[in-house]
Amino acid sequence: MVTAGEARWQLAVRRAEVIGRLARDDRVSAAAVDEAGAELGLKRRQVYALVKRWRAGDGLASDLLPGTSSGGRGGERLADEVEAVVRKVLRTRYLTRQRRSVAVICREIAHVCRAKGLRPPSRSAVVRRIGRLDQVKVVTAREGSDAARPRRAAGGSTPPVQGLLERVQIDHTPADVIVVDELHRLPIGRPYVTAAIDEASKCVPGLVITLEAPSATSVGLCLAQMAIDKRAWLERLGVDAMWPMSGKPVQLYVDNASEFKSEALRRGEHRCSGPPAPGEPGCDPHRPRRPTARPARTTRTHRQPTTTPDPNRDARQNRPPPHRPNRRPR
Repeated sequence: MVTAGEARWQLAVRRAEVIGRLARDDRVSAAAVDEAGAELGLKRRQVYALVKRWRAGDGLASDLLPGTSSGGRGGERLADEVEAVVRKVLRTRYLTRQRRSVAVICREIAHVCRAKGLRPPSRSAVVRRIGRLDQVKVVTAREGSDAARPRRAAGGSTPPVQGLLERVQIDHTPADVIVVDELHRLPIGRPYVTAAIDEASKCVPGLVITLEAPSATSVGLCLAQMAIDKRAWLERLGVDAMWPMSGKPVQLYVDNASEFKSEALRRGEHRCSGPPAPGEPGCDPHRPRRPTARPARTTRTHRQPTTTPDPNRDARQNRPPPHRPNRRPR
């Protein structure tokens, strides 16, 4: 009662007022239980459990204090001796080049635990502890350093991001749309999307769509849109939406594309006192390996009324398979 927090104690007092009035009768009707449950925000089974606790206790508010969680799912509930056995077997038997399976590891852990008079853990407990291991160390120990190279960051670990616009990544990707002219409906090309993504908030503070190939111009337009307010641009397009992200980035993370190493971008960075361009002395070597941007090729885009259907699609689908003569083995 003394160690209970103020919120738990007030809840217990409120429960005591309702449950104490309900428990005075020898027989509690279902209607009274439902009324008490609606008042306390509890189900009928929970109200009956509180009535039972009130009658079995001293009739005080401390009898109805809500319990505290003991860790719940995912907590460490194995004994210290069993945990030591699991760690030792994983270190000496699992992290080896023999690449023993999980079933073999579970049998070895159970064998060691029974030899010491301990209760062996379940398979799910062992699997959870295997999943918590460092995957770079696991792959290095089981498959070698060459197999673990794709799992390591380029240049070491990436410095943590603390605030907004502290580190912004910029890259291009072609959109899964073909733009056609208004008169003959002939294809012009696929537009390129240049996007700037803030690592801290995962928001897009700048976005440019152009039919030109990625260049220093598209990068500069993306940086300009990232820095300015978007309300005037949205009003000009007739879009009723909010885009509150704007500001000057502290660092830019880019790849080694030619547009990011152009003279125009380098001079703009020096003029704005921005970060050095890729490959310049003093550039941060901890560039994270980003996944390759791949456009989502779904049929939902082609269902839009503004898209141009392929006139030869049905002919290709209905084309008979090529004739392949049967060859007898010699």
